Amino acid sequence: MKHTFLKCVALAIPCLFFNPAQAAVMLSGGLTHEYNVNPGSTVSGVLELKNTGNEAAEVKIYQEDVKVNAAGSTEYTPGNGSHARSNANWINLGTDRVTLAPGASQSVPYTLQVPGGNLQGSYWSMLMLEPVSNSSRESQLAPQTEKPGLTIHQKVRYAVQVLANVGNQGAANLKFEAPQVTKDRQGGRAFHVAIANTGNRHSRPKVWLDVFGADGSNVGKFSAETHGLYAGEREMFSINLSDLSPGNYKALLAAEDNNNGQMFGSDINLTIKP
Repeated sequence: MKHTFLKCVALAIPCLFFNPAQAAVMLSGGLTHEYNVNPGSTVSGVLELKNTGNEAAEVKIYQEDVKVNAAGSTEYTPGNGSHARSNANWINLGTDRVTLAPGASQSVPYTLQVPGGNLQGSYWSMLMLEPVSNSSRESQLAPQTEKPGLTIHQKVRYAVQVLANVGNQGAANLKFEAPQVTKDRQGGRAFHVAIANTGNRHSRPKVWLDVFGADGSNVGKFSAETHGLYAGEREMFSINLSDLSPGNYKALLAAEDNNNGQMFGSDINLTIKP
């Protein structure tokens, strides 16, 4: 019997869509939907929308792929399965446009159908939510007119990441690149290291430095902000060392994969210049 496990992780607080026509649509539930699934299984998700403004609001919903590479660049492309780890073609949206009366709420369902076969690791794509200005010709709420005119509209869109971890054999593999220490104009110092995920599963690693003095005494633990790494992605992690006095230190650079607790480490000779 195949089992499907589901968890939703909120990586960011719910956000507001701002529209110049006094409509404000709030998205609840976080900006990442993460699923642990098996090949051939189906899971359901939902986007919870609410219009907190005093005018009707319109939102269009569509898919995009996110391409990443080892150089650290990110590219958004139409969601048509444009790379080997896209799950865009697995997703079926309940609708591609929502109109909300003032104060109204609506749930927009979607399903994710995982193909059968020998799939392992993480697959991802984005559900994009873009408010449509009530005065835009694209809007179904716009007044009909034949008069020509020029209107400038600011477009803001928000991305909900749909991340599917398939099977139980996939794993992240974190590799450190040559680190460096920088000093800003205010005298603050930071340790920077690029980390590449050469495995096939998404990781959200904890990254830190354990710093030791010349006599072996433990000086302290200094942590970086946590953020995700897609399979094949490379990102820079930075650690604030402003509280560290000038001198020579030994340090252990460590990263812990959030999926299975696997540790990756490297010994560092650390020099803090005056």
